[in-house]
Amino acid sequence: MSAIRLNDEQMRRFICDGVLVLDSIPDASFHQTIFDKVQYVNVQDPDVWFNILPRVSELQQVLDSPTIKGALQSILGNDYMLSPHRLSTPSEPLAPEERNLELKGYESGTPVGEGSRSFTVWHKDKLHHTRYHVPRFLFLFYFPQDTPAERGPTRVIPGSHYCDHITEADHRFAFVPDQIKAGSCLLTAIDIEHAGMSNLTDQTRHMIKFNFMRTRNPEEPSWDGGASDWQPPAEHLGRFQYPETWSYVWDWMRGISKTGFRPAKDVDRHLASLNGTNQQARLAAIYSLGAMGEPTLEPLISGLLSVAGQNRIQPHSYSQKEDGSFGPDGDPLERRWVDGAHIVQDEAYALSCLGEIAIDPLVQLLDHEDPWIVVNAAFALGEIGSPAARAMPKMAEILDTSDDRIIRAVLEAIACISSNTIPALPAISKLLRMPRDSWGVNPQVRREIIGDKIHLNAMNALALSDLYIADMEDLLIEVLEKPASDIDTPATALEILVRSGSPRSIRYAIRYLQAHRWDDTRWPDEVTSREAS
Repeated sequence: MSAIRLNDEQMRRFICDGVLVLDSIPDASFHQTIFDKVQYVNVQDPDVWFNILPRVSELQQVLDSPTIKGALQSILGNDYMLSPHRLSTPSEPLAPEERNLELKGYESGTPVGEGSRSFTVWHKDKLHHTRYHVPRFLFLFYFPQDTPAERGPTRVIPGSHYCDHITEADHRFAFVPDQIKAGSCLLTAIDIEHAGMSNLTDQTRHMIKFNFMRTRNPEEPSWDGGASDWQPPAEHLGRFQYPETWSYVWDWMRGISKTGFRPAKDVDRHLASLNGTNQQARLAAIYSLGAMGEPTLEPLISGLLSVAGQNRIQPHSYSQKEDGSFGPDGDPLERRWVDGAHIVQDEAYALSCLGEIAIDPLVQLLDHEDPWIVVNAAFALGEIGSPAARAMPKMAEILDTSDDRIIRAVLEAIACISSNTIPALPAISKLLRMPRDSWGVNPQVRREIIGDKIHLNAMNALALSDLYIADMEDLLIEVLEKPASDIDTPATALEILVRSGSPRSIRYAIRYLQAHRWDDTRWPDEVTSREAS
């Protein structure tokens, strides 16, 4: 059966809320088989981590089901890529004497049963990339069993994927999907605030989390619709109202290029709202200023430069408080580099909306002495996309630095521009050939971890590039054959080789898989008996 694309109303709801609940395969016995296998792996091989998909290969049928595949294509485009990052996160039952909890669904940090890998504190995942407003990544949370609220489904705060922070007041607007049927999935924006929930039943709750990535900037709508201008959905889950943001994301996903600007109005008021704590005001300011053109260019550049010299490239330091807890020193909402996932200055988001007129000033900022300014300028150029292709030679030049934060940000931008990548190929190749421990200016983060993230960003830049396979085939095979402690880099190289269709690439990919495949034929009788019946 062909993929079932989202319609306009579903897409509008996703843009507003950042979450959709979807059914996959309407066969309860199929999902029971997956549950049994995941349960067995959870007990016998709890450290399976990223290898849960090859270990329980039926999960691929869920990902390929018409509803799930169609939704992924609708939001990420036809050429989306499944990330090597996927996890099994069981939530074990609380002890019987602990189950008398009266949960409303918005609590943070509720207790979990022994052996759980479910995290019940409200959080955004730290996947070592910038926080984007447009959908470049998605999470899919798959539940192989019926999951009523008391069994502990994943919760989300709708609309929080655009927020730079949330407060306890936002927790009360949590969406707790009740009565999830076996085979149901939550498809969410990757930067949405989410949390697990206490399991008050006597049965394990399993959930498999998958991560997907866009590989092409949109040129036209990839869902069943997109012909009309933005209008809000008939209803949506969140309390947030971000019409300027929603309209921008809708047009970006339709591949609509800016053809004109609106008259400049209330510029000073909007500038004062940037980087503030009022989410509605700051987001309205970003996308209003970004729609006004030339009159806002200089004020936005000046606003970005106003934080130069404040050492924001250094993460917050943490110290112990009077109550024994640890917290950041200084203003916790101040924009700074965060190794897990950073948020750039609001000026950078707005500058990216200006498009062509902002490119040359942003290229000039790539030479700035403050690394935080360089990181912000690179992000804005990446969000402009292919029109910023002329920035590629300068980006390639500044990859020759020892500052891992600049390297990672520039590689992200190269991936997002995904055009005229050839000038950057020598620098990317050099980075991939450097040892994992070659970088690291933050003593709190192991150099090998930083190296892995640089290598992954370099591979993503190749995966999203306009390079021909002949330009990078030797390099990809070299990466594939080199020992790696981190699965992300060789897995991405493998994906590029398979997608290329080159006979040589396919040959090397098959050889690699022959050496790394799982033998999943030795399931115990109690797991396989249901399949045979």
